[in-house]
Amino acid sequence: MALANVRDPHRFPWWLRVLGLVLVPSLVVAALVPLRDEMQPANVALVLVLVVLVAAVLGGRLAGAAVGLVVAVSFDFFFTRPYGSLAISSRDDLQTTVLLAAIGLIAGDLVERRWRSQAEAARRRREVERFERRAELAALGERPGRLITLTARELTDVLELVDASYQPGPPPLDVAVVTHQGSRVPSSADPCRRDVVALPVRAHGRDLGHFLLVLPPARGLGADADRRHIAVALADQLGMALLRYEHG
Repeated sequence: MALANVRDPHRFPWWLRVLGLVLVPSLVVAALVPLRDEMQPANVALVLVLVVLVAAVLGGRLAGAAVGLVVAVSFDFFFTRPYGSLAISSRDDLQTTVLLAAIGLIAGDLVERRWRSQAEAARRRREVERFERRAELAALGERPGRLITLTARELTDVLELVDASYQPGPPPLDVAVVTHQGSRVPSSADPCRRDVVALPVRAHGRDLGHFLLVLPPARGLGADADRRHIAVALADQLGMALLRYEHG
C-alpha cells in the first residue's frame, strides 16, 4: 500500500485497523516461530519490518511505535539466542531489535506528516473554491444580502465560530477588532466581551459595516495567521462587492 494514497486512518474500517494493529503482528510472529531455525535472523527482521510498516500506515505514529516496540520485543524473545529470554547474545541482533522499534516510530511519523500535508492541501483547495464562488456571485450581480450571508457562513467555517452576524457601520468601541496583524483591542474595550470580536468590512478606506464574531467559550480567536488573513480578505472582498452594488 503506497503511503501517497493514505489520507486519513479513519478511511479504513475499524475492524481492518484492529486486524492490522492487533491480530496481524501476533499471527506473523506465531507463523515465524517454527521457522526460526531455518531462517536467518535478518530475514525474520525484514518480515517484521513489513508488519511494522503496515501498522504505521493503518494507525499513524502511535500505532507504528506501539507495534514496533511489540515486534522488537517479540524478535528479541522468540528469534534471538537464547530463545525464550530477553537477553541477547549477539550485537547484531541487539541492533536489529532497536531498529525494529525505531522503524515503527519513524514510519508512523512520516505517515502522519503525509496526512497533515494532504489535509492542509484539501483545506487550501476549499479556500480557493470559496473565493471563486464569491467572485462568481459578485460578478453575476448577486444581491448584497446573499453575499453577506455567504460571507458569514464562510467566516464561521474558517474561524470555527459560534456565530457571525453582519451590522452596518464601523465596529463598536467595546470589542476587539480583527486585522491582518492580529486583534486590536481598543482602550474602551469591555473585558466581559472577550468572546466577541469585530471584523470590519471596508472598501477604499470606508467602513461599510462589520461582522460580530462570536467565539467558542474560553478559546479566544484561536486562529493561526493564515486563517486570520483569509477572514480579513473575505471581509475586504465583500466590501468591494457592496461598494460596486452601491454605485451600480
